[in-house]
Amino acid sequence: MKPLSTDSRRGTIGVLQALAAFMWWGLVTGLYFKSVDHVGSAELLAWRVLAGLPLMVVLTLLGPGIAGIRKALPNRRAATVLFLSSGLIAINWLVFIYAVVSERLVEASLGYYINPLVSVLLGRLVLKERLNRRQSIAIGIAGLGVLIFAWSAFHSIRAEEMDVLRPIDLPWIALALPLSFGLYGLLRKQMPADSITGLTIEMAMLLPFMVVLQLVLVAGDHSAFGAFDRKTDVLLVLGGIVTVVPLLFFAAAARRLRLTTLGMLQYLAPTCQFLLAVLYFGEPLDDASRIAAFVLIWIAIAVYSVPSPGGLETPSAIDSVGER
Repeated sequence: MKPLSTDSRRGTIGVLQALAAFMWWGLVTGLYFKSVDHVGSAELLAWRVLAGLPLMVVLTLLGPGIAGIRKALPNRRAATVLFLSSGLIAINWLVFIYAVVSERLVEASLGYYINPLVSVLLGRLVLKERLNRRQSIAIGIAGLGVLIFAWSAFHSIRAEEMDVLRPIDLPWIALALPLSFGLYGLLRKQMPADSITGLTIEMAMLLPFMVVLQLVLVAGDHSAFGAFDRKTDVLLVLGGIVTVVPLLFFAAAARRLRLTTLGMLQYLAPTCQFLLAVLYFGEPLDDASRIAAFVLIWIAIAVYSVPSPGGLETPSAIDSVGER
């Protein structure tokens, strides 16, 4: 058998690393948060930062180093943008955690399916990037899918004959996830920070808020840490590893693969989330309208992903997908 060339071997390793990252985000992250669904979403977010930041600091020192931090923070404007991006990634993390622990992972997977299309739309509205006909059609089809999903949710609420319509029951997760991450990617595209340095700075900016949050939970006797069992305590600390490991795989893959390849592979994560939610967690998907919504989203992705004469389109937020 003819040995693989250096480029072929590099590409193969990159694909395997990308698969590891996206399958981790699609399966391991969901399973992890489901295993600690007896802990409040806010505390899970806090421990993601408290346990993740020390690991990120080590990775930064071993990689980009202090020079990378200085490059990422050349002036006050850069610091402000990173502060805003840290808030957006915290919102994205919190919404995803809530989706898992409240048995709404199907809705979260829908949000991550449409995330690249939302990024393209934000590029058009904010950066005045031009959309070709195919992109416009894809966004329109995806929008129709989201409307059908929303209609299905309203129909389910009416069927349950609730006396009061609770906003929390509406399909806001499918919009909050792609909007928060799309805006996050929009900000990060304007910054010189690499993925590891950027996430380290963002976690450092979130640290004071997470410390205060954890102290408030402890003071009010609402903290799960030390209140349940040793297994829960260990799982909370492992939140840092759950956050950092896929980033390492993704960062390594990004150095070996074209962004177009990563752009296509990224759909593996919401696919795994969807299958995990329906087949393992047992979340219901017996409504024809919801199935139709997902079919429309998949059609939109197919339309968007068809190679154009100038080459395959790359989702504009793929630069920062590693921070998910």
